[in-house]
Amino acid sequence: MPTYPVSLVLQDRAALVVGGGAVATRKVEGLLPAGAHVTVVAPEVTEALRALADAGRCAWRAKAYDAADLSGADIVFVATDDEDVNARAYRDASGAHLMVNVADRPELCTFFLPSVLRRGKLSIAVSTEGASPLTARRLRRELEERIPAGFETYLDLLAAWRPRAIAALPDEPARLRFWQQATDGRVQRLVQAADEEAAERLLEELLEAERTACATL
Repeated sequence: MPTYPVSLVLQDRAALVVGGGAVATRKVEGLLPAGAHVTVVAPEVTEALRALADAGRCAWRAKAYDAADLSGADIVFVATDDEDVNARAYRDASGAHLMVNVADRPELCTFFLPSVLRRGKLSIAVSTEGASPLTARRLRRELEERIPAGFETYLDLLAAWRPRAIAALPDEPARLRFWQQATDGRVQRLVQAADEEAAERLLEELLEAERTACATL
């Protein structure tokens, strides 16, 4: 079945994780940086999950799963070694129109979790739609080797220049021309060489040239 790739905003959303093993631990560790409010339901959990719960970073209900645990949840992740529990949690969640992912069971998922490369503001997600998560991870590692050093700083610099470009170039075609030049590789190479001052100067020159061109029209 074809899927529609998205990046979910989970800040302050309630995420339910059913299971307390190593896979569930990875789910929780991925959800917390996204700002989700995570609740784990499992009779036992890993030491890592117990430490997170003790620190107040997630909630832990030390019990077996039941449908009442779905109350208030926005999204559900299931990762237990009990296939009956996995299937029941999927039926309950999908029946409640909640997005649900059951680890290693693509047929019991309404969404898939890609392998994600993160470098500051850059996110690259690789998905095989559940066919082979290991292949997705290997492809992600190959992409990691291709992203040059300093890329996070480069994106932060471009983000800082966005309001300046909007203020200086109210004309949308002019802004497009500016960004085409700002992202043609020259600024990135300067940042990669740790010469951020030169990168700033180049951006200023590009912006001024486009501003002058607009003034003469």
